[in-house]
Amino acid sequence: MQRFLPKRFRKQRTIVPVVRLTGMIAAESGGIGRKALSMATVEPLLDKAFEIKDAPVVAIEVNSPGGSPVQSRLIFRRIRELAEKHDRKVLVFCEDVAASGGYMIACAGDEIVADPSSICLLYTSPSPRDLSTSRM
Repeated sequence: MQRFLPKRFRKQRTIVPVVRLTGMIAAESGGIGRKALSMATVEPLLDKAFEIKDAPVVAIEVNSPGGSPVQSRLIFRRIRELAEKHDRKVLVFCEDVAASGGYMIACAGDEIVADPSSICLLYTSPSPRDLSTSRM
């Protein structure tokens, strides 16, 4: 029945922008033909996705083995800033790998969806203080 109504009377479809973050996280390019994820490469994509006015949420796909902790943190913070500024929820979908900095970026989401076979992990190294207080 909807198709017989003029467009102005039809219900609008829900638009969900999707930002695909794939590859190593680094401040510089990943070499010939490889583009690294960095604040410089990701910020324009995030800005464009959050500027879509009628979108109830923004979806982010993460497929990254990690990389630069500084760039990961910058991307994480930018996602949260935009989500708060535009009052939007962020759904993160972890594909094959969301490790280290990739998982940190995923944690910027309000919800994380991952297949049970996905590799999602965050590595932290112990500090000297942790080692001095641990029992062997």
